Amino acid sequence: MPSKYLLIVRAGETSLHPNWLNPPGERLWDLHISYFGNREKTDALPDGVSFSREIGPKFIGLADCLEKHPEFFDRYAYIGLADDDLDADAHCWNTAFSTLDRLGAALGQPSLDWRSFYYHDIVLRRPQFEYRVTDFVELMAPLVRTDFLRDILPTFRCNQSSIGLDHLWRVKGNREGKLLAIVDSCSMRHTRRMEGGTQYKVAEQACGKKKDQELRELIEKYGITDLKGHTLYGVRPDGSRDENREALNTRLEEPRRAQKRRLRWIRLKKFFGAQ
Repeated sequence: MPSKYLLIVRAGETSLHPNWLNPPGERLWDLHISYFGNREKTDALPDGVSFSREIGPKFIGLADCLEKHPEFFDRYAYIGLADDDLDADAHCWNTAFSTLDRLGAALGQPSLDWRSFYYHDIVLRRPQFEYRVTDFVELMAPLVRTDFLRDILPTFRCNQSSIGLDHLWRVKGNREGKLLAIVDSCSMRHTRRMEGGTQYKVAEQACGKKKDQELRELIEKYGITDLKGHTLYGVRPDGSRDENREALNTRLEEPRRAQKRRLRWIRLKKFFGAQ
């Protein structure tokens, strides 16, 4: 039976996407590898996995990839756009895709587990919920319904670093009454410290601008004033809802402290490694 969902990974040499294919035979989705490295050839690919090469920053490369493969929009109901430093398995992506599809969400993502490096607290897993309806989904691994993906595809070229694109999507989605959701019944782990990859460097080389400058230009151009995501309500596994927005949007302290310890350890290793 043809897969209903597609996951596109922007993959470099250390991509973790092979882990996503486990356990074998359990996937509800196909995988497309949008490779940004220097090798011209790839090894033999398993069933349901395809490959293309697009150089450049993440969302510029994704725009090139999707424009090369317009058939993806007709073949799949949802298309995910994932970073290559996410540790997950087939069940995680299955759950996220199927939950969002059941809800009819235009845009969503799996939650992040508490061992992750993270920036936005809202994407961290709240284990008491099956999913949360939000006004924000992060750039790291958005799963997008294909009709909404067609609409937001032009934004992929708004800047080189892609920073701030998630705020453009939230504005559009919220204005049009689209459902956005974070799926808490599955979680992925972000293994690389924020901004620790090569894509921001590639973007800066392409445009000569720091990502912060690109963000300022984008929010000024589109009049964006709110850069903080909000949970609107949470839905528990039994179907009951929690609409206490103050509690739902309270920052989680344990993962914040854990991330500080990880970053401190990284700095110490770097310092002593330089001695």
